[in-house]
Amino acid sequence: MSSRDLTLSMKLYADASRFVAGLTGAEGGVRRFTTSTKREFDALKSTLGTVEGKLASLGVTVGATAAIMQSARMDKSLTQIGQTAGASEQDVAKLRKELFRMSKETGQNLDDLQSGFNNAVQSGLNFKEALPVIDAVNKAVAVTGASADVLTSALTVASTAYSFDLQKPKVALGLLDRMTVAGRLGNAELENLSAIFGRIGPTAASAGLGFDKTLGFIESLSMIERQPERLATLADSTLRIFTNMRYMKDAQKGTGIKFFDTDGSRRDPLTVIAEIKKQYDNLATDKQRALFMQKSFGHADLDSIKGMRVFLSGNTLSNWKNFTAQAGNAGGILQKDMDNAINNAIDQTGRLKASLREAADEFAKPIKDVWKTTIRLALDKKESGGLGLSGKDILLGSTAAGLGTLATARYGGKFIGSVAGKFGGISAGVATGKALETAAGVTPVYVVNMPGDGMGGLGLPGGVAGVGAGAGAVKVASKFKTGAALLGGSNMAALRMMGVGAMGTGALGVTAAGAAGYGTGMLINKGIKAADNKFNTGIGD
Repeated sequence: MSSRDLTLSMKLYADASRFVAGLTGAEGGVRRFTTSTKREFDALKSTLGTVEGKLASLGVTVGATAAIMQSARMDKSLTQIGQTAGASEQDVAKLRKELFRMSKETGQNLDDLQSGFNNAVQSGLNFKEALPVIDAVNKAVAVTGASADVLTSALTVASTAYSFDLQKPKVALGLLDRMTVAGRLGNAELENLSAIFGRIGPTAASAGLGFDKTLGFIESLSMIERQPERLATLADSTLRIFTNMRYMKDAQKGTGIKFFDTDGSRRDPLTVIAEIKKQYDNLATDKQRALFMQKSFGHADLDSIKGMRVFLSGNTLSNWKNFTAQAGNAGGILQKDMDNAINNAIDQTGRLKASLREAADEFAKPIKDVWKTTIRLALDKKESGGLGLSGKDILLGSTAAGLGTLATARYGGKFIGSVAGKFGGISAGVATGKALETAAGVTPVYVVNMPGDGMGGLGLPGGVAGVGAGAGAVKVASKFKTGAALLGGSNMAALRMMGVGAMGTGALGVTAAGAAGYGTGMLINKGIKAADNKFNTGIGD
């Protein structure tokens, strides 16, 4: 072989080796690229997935949102009650504190107490009268299990029918003491007794029965009729003997017993029935008693006749006297039974729930104050001092804020400084710190130097100068006072809102920063998973 052929052969071999080496290198490069890219995707997924969880601990969780909405609904309800009662804002604030105090004292449902107070106001009581009423009702509900609405209704009826001044200390509690004892004596429990009293109270007062005698009257009839609705009908019908002039005229003619004194005032119905009973007991035969009833009450309705026959026979009249006397000596029974009545897991849990709800209510107040002011500022027309923003503007700002927060988690460094500089303030600092903690495994410390007594000039998360060429840049130059308490109660004296992004996450401070990061992180994470699946399908290992 000539030297030329050898040279050519060696060149061909070398070129082939370089070609194979090139192919091998290219394959390795592709493999390294694939591995590196997948590793980057996996790291980004891991970071975002972890960050969204950590930011959720700062953000508006489902429970926190529910607590804020619950507090806001209470605001609206109490405001309406205050307007009905003609109460001032200070009175409404006092009512809020009192309702929480009552619920923590007995473990009764706060909403039920609020409904009972509203019922008292709707019945015509003013604010000063309704407050001691609901306080007394709270104790009665705890001891007896009766409905707050029913008890409140009974007290308002008693106040109207018998001119009780419910504003005086312990008047309402004293009335409920007497109703509780009466309910225990007969078959009509307190809730049923209260409902029946609410129905017949004015009629009983017109018939000449006092409060205690009305309670005794109902409970004595309950020994014969247990069903509450029929008992109410029987009691109401029996009272017609003393309120229907025709019935009274016939009874007086048939028995010779007067229903009125010489001065024209009504005689005590219990005394009248006792005198009629003496005549009835002297009758020897059933025929004589039947003729007596026909002659005295023959023109009355059947339920009225039935009621009179109940009182004229057996021991119903003596029960009436006995129940009346015991009800009148019932002072202090609810307070006495209170400790034992709530010494159970249900009521003690209720007390705990009330305490936790009060804490959540206090936590929600600054957030609500800022949020309602922020929303009004955003949505009110410009001529009214607002920004006149649309829903699209607000959504774009919120998205920009969330994306910026999550981007810092993976790429850190200058990008963190750049984005955090745009976010500004304590909210971005906490969100960024959490992101760095996940990415670098270190625990950051965020130090805030605040001039004066607050955080004037604080830029909130999402307060970006603009949200892109499509959205434009909207800046808010005005400052407004807030009562927000962020990060352990730090006072915020003034708040500057910059950009539509602030409307998306700004008003909630730290809380909203977490919410934006959490929600956006989940969306981005889902997108990365989808992209990763597509990557695996398109490029092999």
